[in-house]
Amino acid sequence: MRIFSSAQACGFGPISKLTAISPLFADATIDFTGREVALDFARRHEHRFTRITEGDTQRHEDVAAGLAEADVVVSVMDAELVFWAVRADVPVLFFDSLLSFWLTERGFEELAARAQLVRWSDDETARFVFDTLTPHERILLAHLLATRSYAQNFPGVAERIAALTEAGASHVELCGPIVDRGSLEAALSAPPPERVPDLLINLGGFQNFFLDYESHNAYLDLLSRWVTELAAAQPGLRRIMVCGGAFREPVTETRGDVEIEYTMLPHEDFLRHLAHAPLYAVPPSLTSLHEAVILRKLPLLLPEQHYGHVTNLRALRGTAIGDNAASLVDLGTRFEVPEDDLEGTRALDRLTRELVSDEAAYRSFADYLNERLAGYRRLTASERAAAVDELGGLLGGPALADLLAHVGDRLTPAGRTS
Repeated sequence: MRIFSSAQACGFGPISKLTAISPLFADATIDFTGREVALDFARRHEHRFTRITEGDTQRHEDVAAGLAEADVVVSVMDAELVFWAVRADVPVLFFDSLLSFWLTERGFEELAARAQLVRWSDDETARFVFDTLTPHERILLAHLLATRSYAQNFPGVAERIAALTEAGASHVELCGPIVDRGSLEAALSAPPPERVPDLLINLGGFQNFFLDYESHNAYLDLLSRWVTELAAAQPGLRRIMVCGGAFREPVTETRGDVEIEYTMLPHEDFLRHLAHAPLYAVPPSLTSLHEAVILRKLPLLLPEQHYGHVTNLRALRGTAIGDNAASLVDLGTRFEVPEDDLEGTRALDRLTRELVSDEAAYRSFADYLNERLAGYRRLTASERAAAVDELGGLLGGPALADLLAHVGDRLTPAGRTS
């Protein structure tokens, strides 16, 4: 079986899921086309793919050759690739870790009707119907268009699946963590790295539709300053490792007796460090939470980088991990952002930039984050274990390996009967 694949270039979440899924397709060849942070991550995990090509799935000319050779398309939150695959009559498997997150003012019945237009209309009409939807609605449309789609569990996901099913999409399935089980199991059984960090901080891929490493990057500056001050104030943290896509070129600094390393590790190496690090901090990223639960690690949730983190943390309120999280909202009503992915993310970037430039505001933030870290470090082993169990109860679901075991028998495109 020849698979043509891509993943949405928003952080490491989508592309890390694609690399996690790839071993589940035994004896398949898997070609990847993508850009930006997704392409960078894929190249660092080239052993998971047969061929890696730079390309933009919004451009038909960049995907036409791959579609012509493909038996199946695998898309992780890349709605554009689903569009082209459906138009080329190639079966599609669609994977989504954020089904409860996508915003729409349209009913699912209307989206289902639009899906039929995309599937059956002429090329110009199909493209017009697709392009008039918001980016979030295109993801929901991709679920409706896919041959099979898989939604990773989180509060609100089961209800969304029920709504999609009622609209005629009986092929959408709930699944458990879309993570690299093999690498996680290897991390648990492997010996610790030669130098285990006392504090491991994971800032993820960071890049998305607005955030980047060069200009909209105030969050990175804010956390870097806090880490530098933390190292000076707490020499007992002998080694702090900060991982993320922004640190493709490793940099090591020393503050007193504390070594700070900024780096981007191959995912397998990162998981091995996570499995043995006594302290772990990460923004409320769902991929990171799923991995932490499997490794039995309770993280301190760092402040939100973008609007998606706002909604993730909101869903976790009332749990131990959510109530102990560091959130910008705790700093006052000025940090309440618009309920919109782009505008909410823009506002967070602007507010974070103000924290960097205003010394009094920064000091208040640093003191608050230090208090959250101190509270996290005071948790007992039993309290941490209970919090991990509580979180795991929200994230569990059918194993993806089981759901994909006989998927080849169910690849009649959605909306077709033969």
